[in-house]
Amino acid sequence: MRALLKNKLVLDFLTTLMFFTRIHINWSYFSNTPPNLTGAAWSFPLIGLLIGVLSGITGDFLIYLGLPIFLSCTISIASSVLLTGAFHEDGLADTADGLGAGGSPEKINKIIHDSRLGTYGVISLVLGLLTRIGLIVALVEQGFSLISILSVGFASGKLSILFSRIFFIHSKFAKTGSIIEVVSNRNLFSATIIWLVPSLIIFPFYGILLGTILMIWVTYIMGVKSKKSLGGLTGDILGAIAFLTELVFFLGNIIVLVIIS
Repeated sequence: MRALLKNKLVLDFLTTLMFFTRIHINWSYFSNTPPNLTGAAWSFPLIGLLIGVLSGITGDFLIYLGLPIFLSCTISIASSVLLTGAFHEDGLADTADGLGAGGSPEKINKIIHDSRLGTYGVISLVLGLLTRIGLIVALVEQGFSLISILSVGFASGKLSILFSRIFFIHSKFAKTGSIIEVVSNRNLFSATIIWLVPSLIIFPFYGILLGTILMIWVTYIMGVKSKKSLGGLTGDILGAIAFLTELVFFLGNIIVLVIIS
């Protein structure tokens, strides 16, 4: 049993689980070497799927009991925020504050890492959460369960982090441990398959296609903007990319579902 727990796949899973959630892991019990986040990159979408299942199950149960869809979806999102410690939401708000204010790279970096939340951050966070809930409500009304919606949605955001690092360099302002290195082709392929299989099971093909196109577009826009403003990506910007690509993946599927209905 102890040998199984020290298996690389298990260690990769636990590494990613610790990074993206507030679940405490006694790492020294499993390994004597530090966690390798870049090596564990294949499991990013897997953790997204897990977060979606754990967050969505509560909302689905509330809908089953007859509670309003909007309230049930809001509670599910609140559950995900608690589970992750608002990890990507924090990145979105900090990025909006920094890029919104503009100025020199040093100034932008200082604003991003300021613990105080500014106007741009508040507006982006409120609009982002309202948009997320609205999109999820729309998908539930199309007949999808919250477990299926959130699991694939969160996995989409995690996958976008990996592709961002393929096409854009990291900034000199990126903190050690907050950003992964460029992942191997093997890890990228594995992560893509982990995301793609449940996506194809749950959503229509053309919805996935449009959602993916929108994800690529958002990733490109954010990558170019971060390169221009900070010389590259930071952990906060990757968090913002994960949040925004999740939203546009939902949007792409809703557009297709409305067209074909």
